[in-house]
Amino acid sequence: MSLEASAKGIRAWMALAIFALAVAVAFAASSGFAPADAGAKKKRPAKVNLKITTPNQNQLLKAGRLTVRVVARGKTRVRLAAFQGKRGKLLRKKVVKFRKNGRQVRRVKLPLTAAGKRVLSTCGAKTLRVTGKYKRGKRKAIAKAKKRLARSASRCQSPPPPPVCSADQTGTPPNCVTPPAIDLSKADSCDFIAQPKEGRCLMPFPNDYYTRADNSSPTGKRLDLKTSGMPKNAADVPIDATPYAASDGFSQGQSIVLKVPGIENAAAVNVNGFVPLSHLSRYTQPDQKAVVIDAETGERWPIWVEVDANAPDDASRALLITPAKNFDEKKRYIVALRNLTDASGNALEAPDGFRYYRDSWPSKESRINERRSHFEGIFSKLGQAGIERSDLYLAWDFTVASDQNNYRRAIHMRDEGFKVLGDTTMADNVRNGTAPAFNVTNVSTHSDSRIERRVRGTYTVPCFLEPDCKPGGTMDLDPDGLPQRNGDYQANFDCIIPPAGLNGPDPDKLRPYVFGHGLLGTASQVTGSINPNLAEEHSMIACATDEIGMASEDLPRVAAALTNLSSFSVVPDRLQQGLLNELFLARLMYHPDGFGTNAAFQDTDDESVIRTDNVYYMGASQGGIMGGPLTAISPDFIQSALVVGGMNYSTLLTRSSNWPQYAAIMNPAYNDPLTRPLILSIIQILWDRGEPNGYAHRMTDNPPPNTPEHNVTLQVALGDHQVSNFASDVQARTMGLYTNSNPIQQPQRWPDYEALWDIPRLQPSDYPTTKSTYFYFDGGPVRSNPNPGREFIGTGVPPYENVPPNPAWEDPHGAPRGAEVPVEMIDTFFNPNGTINDVCNDAPCYGGGWTGFP
Repeated sequence: MSLEASAKGIRAWMALAIFALAVAVAFAASSGFAPADAGAKKKRPAKVNLKITTPNQNQLLKAGRLTVRVVARGKTRVRLAAFQGKRGKLLRKKVVKFRKNGRQVRRVKLPLTAAGKRVLSTCGAKTLRVTGKYKRGKRKAIAKAKKRLARSASRCQSPPPPPVCSADQTGTPPNCVTPPAIDLSKADSCDFIAQPKEGRCLMPFPNDYYTRADNSSPTGKRLDLKTSGMPKNAADVPIDATPYAASDGFSQGQSIVLKVPGIENAAAVNVNGFVPLSHLSRYTQPDQKAVVIDAETGERWPIWVEVDANAPDDASRALLITPAKNFDEKKRYIVALRNLTDASGNALEAPDGFRYYRDSWPSKESRINERRSHFEGIFSKLGQAGIERSDLYLAWDFTVASDQNNYRRAIHMRDEGFKVLGDTTMADNVRNGTAPAFNVTNVSTHSDSRIERRVRGTYTVPCFLEPDCKPGGTMDLDPDGLPQRNGDYQANFDCIIPPAGLNGPDPDKLRPYVFGHGLLGTASQVTGSINPNLAEEHSMIACATDEIGMASEDLPRVAAALTNLSSFSVVPDRLQQGLLNELFLARLMYHPDGFGTNAAFQDTDDESVIRTDNVYYMGASQGGIMGGPLTAISPDFIQSALVVGGMNYSTLLTRSSNWPQYAAIMNPAYNDPLTRPLILSIIQILWDRGEPNGYAHRMTDNPPPNTPEHNVTLQVALGDHQVSNFASDVQARTMGLYTNSNPIQQPQRWPDYEALWDIPRLQPSDYPTTKSTYFYFDGGPVRSNPNPGREFIGTGVPPYENVPPNPAWEDPHGAPRGAEVPVEMIDTFFNPNGTINDVCNDAPCYGGGWTGFP
């Protein structure tokens, strides 16, 4: 049979089958056996399509409503809603009912709300989204539409200046204004945009008004603060502005300080709904009244807002805006405050100086007019971010310093110092050249059975301070702004050797690490903390040197600086020399020609007790803080354990239980309480060169030039009285550290708090991990002490105000150092390619003997 004949046969067979099926259906219908819907047209489930037909921004605002074309196929009910970006409630929702089957078309108008008119009238193109929720069959469905409205260029232009009242007019007629006079007598040193009676020069701060152009700097700017505008002490002596001129921008962790009359207490802060420290995620809320945006991208930066709780009264209380993560280097940011009210809900009028720009008030003053284009740029950027010009109470901008600005001097000192040893390649993690010269001066035993031998002495370090490296020395900078060497300095060392490294037929080789001591302490603290435990039970040797700059010998100079902050440079300058001292100590510990060549570091077989494959760092308290910049520039140790550390002294000082004794020195000298938070914010610019706030971006996988990458573990105590948890959290966020997965602490422990917001979590499958990590240890809440000696033990969670914790509570500052779990973490971490294990078993990490709520 041919293919053609076969096809004809198949077609004939199919026709016969269809005829038979039709007869069967007809018979069933006539016999009463047909299905209920037989013969009826089958219903098709509803389907909805949406399209935004409003053409542009001007048409939307003129009509006051958004037009949406809705196409429905079938009976249905559609709930329409519209959004702009992440913003809702800008257009009113509407429900549309289609009662017929088949295709139907309607044009639906969604009215603008008052908030919608404000947001959608600002400069910049707007992308709108419309959703229509409905049922399709038995399931819920959503139709979507999106459109970018054409930008209205006219809305990016400044409003025309209002006419000035003529001389014969009295009052202020509706069609003209009489701009108030602005005091420009101090304009050389003080910005005039916000001059309330209670204000001070330099507020708001930081502020690009206090910069000048410099094409040779990484940011294109230099600070241009004037001594005449700096805060004065009780002797009427202003802080010398000279040291700040070397900075190419403001601190990366700079607290924003200003005075807003009417927002001078916690009640006013709450009424305005500012971002609280307890819920940092609220910084993204569309109607936030205090925002900081990246001037380039328009993206908001995470912040929190508070008033200075240390001020004695409202009149002397500043408003503080603090970054929850350090600002990015070399970036320009815009600060905007809008729709502000006092605690009673009364609207606050913008300062007159700012209104010259916001409202285009006319002026013949060149000081005012020369900044108009700059402010128009600010208003344009804010408009593109959805912030209405007319809503502004105040807005200004500032530029952040480069990373190079912060590490440049310390890196130069390191490179010049190691060049003396014959090592110029810092990034290769190879010990080239010789070991530093050293001299053992004392070998003794110790009362702690875990310490078999204590060795003390001195070693030689290049000195970069004038007149020498003794207390009070500061840097002598060359024409390029780099410190010049001034001979050598004899730094001290103090080491502990455990029995495990000395006794028995085959004593252990000991892993070496440098230890960083506590606040204004000495190297002798190496005999305490967890050092004896790590030494004896985990075969390690610990050595320390005085962290000059903030060692006990610096106390008189620090106290003197607090009464005259013109001499504050001595602190960061000596801290940077202290970093070099500790780097030389690390090289001396594990260099084959270093400590191990001396009998004091040898066992009974005259062999060195020290392993020379790697060296590490562990610091506690101040040592946990100073370990940050030290790690960032270290050529030798790759792994660092920072215990109860944090960063940004301007943030953590007033929150520390240690601060009152130093405030008792500074406050009488700087007796204007309104300027004290400003002063701390100012000196942070210099402090950044010697503390982790200026190095956090470069501490791990993005090191400075000619420097290897590093791994860090940061361990803190919940409710720490001395180093604020909030300062530690900012460091962890800035560095991109990872923390253990939920729960961080039990829910009852810290209710109504976004615990470790925006810090990535490690999952059980991630362990053991080589990532840089961050762990909380909880010693438990305040409770009765079952042991004699203290009525209560435990502590509350840290206060949100910028004040120390309750002194009646137990200070858990030593909890991580006294717990076995952190010791286990450090033990596995202090190895080549060291790791951290999930020793808390995916549960809160406890310390101080507490094991959690039952």
